[in-house]
Amino acid sequence: DMSTAPTPSSSDDAPAVLVETRPGVVRLTLNRPAKGNALGLTMAREVLAAIAAAEADESVHVLTLTGAGRIFCGGGDVQAMAAAPAGPERRAMIQELGEAAGEVAVALTGSRLLVLAGVNGTAAGAGLGLMLGGDVVLVREDAQLVTAFSALGMTPDTGVSYWLPRVLGPVRATQLLLGGRRLNGTEAVEWGLATEAVAGDAFAARLAELEDELVAGPAHTYGPTKALARGADVEALRAHVRQEAASIAAASEHLEAVRWVEAFAGR
Repeated sequence: DMSTAPTPSSSDDAPAVLVETRPGVVRLTLNRPAKGNALGLTMAREVLAAIAAAEADESVHVLTLTGAGRIFCGGGDVQAMAAAPAGPERRAMIQELGEAAGEVAVALTGSRLLVLAGVNGTAAGAGLGLMLGGDVVLVREDAQLVTAFSALGMTPDTGVSYWLPRVLGPVRATQLLLGGRRLNGTEAVEWGLATEAVAGDAFAARLAELEDELVAGPAHTYGPTKALARGADVEALRAHVRQEAASIAAASEHLEAVRWVEAFAGR
């Protein structure tokens, strides 16, 4: 059983990320369900710290990333973006958030831990980036996967524009990045973005079962094999996410982006 952790709570004084441990596994649960587990600076920094702590424990081989509530991660924290005055202040805030999200993407890909993404619901924007950082991806059949950036007049971050063309090829990637195409969990498996899709009522049990299966495997080979398979991506991704952060910061000052962010935030 997972060691006890606080009950998921949507209040801002609760941890943005719940950390649960059991032999061989650390499970991180994004814990802002009332905000759709939006990725803000606090959450990004808590995820980075939790990954580092898990990696420092030699007995841990599997890192699970999932979300509290019905959404995996609805994207970057647009409410926080809208709260910053449009112009240089918002641009700087979005650049900082883009850089932090990029660091998370690099940390997942570069980790010696096998990353199991438990996509329990919608993965939009940065949430899709977190999903793409998984080595094994379990998704609910009815989960909605969408890039969402262009709908806000923004460009991609969290490694989304790195992984999609590499996994899907340019034509399918463009359907998702610019065409507004949504995938459900079943389609994500068909497209090669996810490992396995299960019905919602089977999701929690299957996620725990996958953790058990992975821990029972040849865990000492996971880190070295991942380094061979993903090592070249880590350095390329590190440079790429810097470009993503600069690009989204520049896009944020465009009048269309300002209009969409205000509209999204209900102003």
